[in-house]
Amino acid sequence: MIKRDPIHDLQYQVRLAREALRSEKRRLGFFLGAGCPLGIYDKEELTSIKHIPDVAGLTSAIEAKLAGEEDLLECWNKLTASCKSDKCKIPNVEHVLTQLRTICALKGASTVNGMTAENLHKLDTRICAIIVSLVDKPLPEYINSYKRFALWVSQLERTYPLEVFTPNYDLLIEEAFEKNKVPYFDGFVGAREPFFDLAAMEQDKIPDRWARLWKLHGSINWIKQSDVSVFRCHPPKPGQQVMIYPSHLKYEQSRRLPYLAMCDRLKAFFRETNPVIILCGYSFADEHLNELLLDGLRGNRSAHCFALIYSKLENHDQAVRCADKLSNITLLAWDGAVVATRCGGYKESDAALATKGSGMALEKGPPDADGKETHNTRCCLGDFHHLCLFLETQFGVRTFE
Repeated sequence: MIKRDPIHDLQYQVRLAREALRSEKRRLGFFLGAGCPLGIYDKEELTSIKHIPDVAGLTSAIEAKLAGEEDLLECWNKLTASCKSDKCKIPNVEHVLTQLRTICALKGASTVNGMTAENLHKLDTRICAIIVSLVDKPLPEYINSYKRFALWVSQLERTYPLEVFTPNYDLLIEEAFEKNKVPYFDGFVGAREPFFDLAAMEQDKIPDRWARLWKLHGSINWIKQSDVSVFRCHPPKPGQQVMIYPSHLKYEQSRRLPYLAMCDRLKAFFRETNPVIILCGYSFADEHLNELLLDGLRGNRSAHCFALIYSKLENHDQAVRCADKLSNITLLAWDGAVVATRCGGYKESDAALATKGSGMALEKGPPDADGKETHNTRCCLGDFHHLCLFLETQFGVRTFE
């Protein structure tokens, strides 16, 4: 059980986050995890429409769609079982893909644990096809969190370009940027079939008013060719191999491909002076990404990370362990925080104006055990919907239907 003595002032922490976002001369980055698409609400802005499932939802949906394909489902179950460990009690689709591709990369391994190479390749193709079908959805036409975020980015006036990092495969950010005329660079150049340009990424000579979008786990519009080069195409044509979660590739291959180059951009971000990164929708379940984040923060103590979680603190042991290690991580959960490695709940405060949808980043906490109203507040910035409302209301962003 995580200790939650009321030691943190939530309103003060929110002010610190606002000032970090307001500073024009600090490098600013956003890390948007798989929980962000759940921040797309209905038109009345009352509840999430679950537009695209998170990683756990993707995993369940893939398993359900494999139910009628016995050979592939058998491979899936064996791979899932082999992924289980003390650190990974509930494997997700990314764990399965890593295990599958590791086995396929073994030379001469035609059959492993009763799984043939042919079935494993079929399963890989089938999983990627299911992922594309589940996440390839356009944004709703009405005002939503992604549109608010894009409009906020379009009105930024900063010394350095905004950098957006995401492990998501969907195209929601791209759609929001393009519909709201936000120029951005994602490592690809060209018009008919944009190709990956490593030199352009490393030299970073793109205009500062262009946002940078770095997709850390690939995308449903990345296509790998037979010569191991990568181009961007959407929708993919029949037989084209989509680059989703390509971390299994050998170093000498992936060095030429986007995956390591995208990770290098995250490393480079932390090498700058006084960078600030805002994490939203990320559960700290990916050990590799955790390593990149922690190494960057450990190597530059002038860097700061605001990790925003829309859930109880006790539901995120891994996130708490990461924030416990470094004083330059501020973890703001629903009912508590880790600030300067100190874990605790929120102090009582005036929650009269803390109502959902207010853009004030707060909401009234639940009543006490006797049913009496308290002055407790909850942080709702971990919900991408509320984070974008916060950006809109606190920074004077004008949103039009």
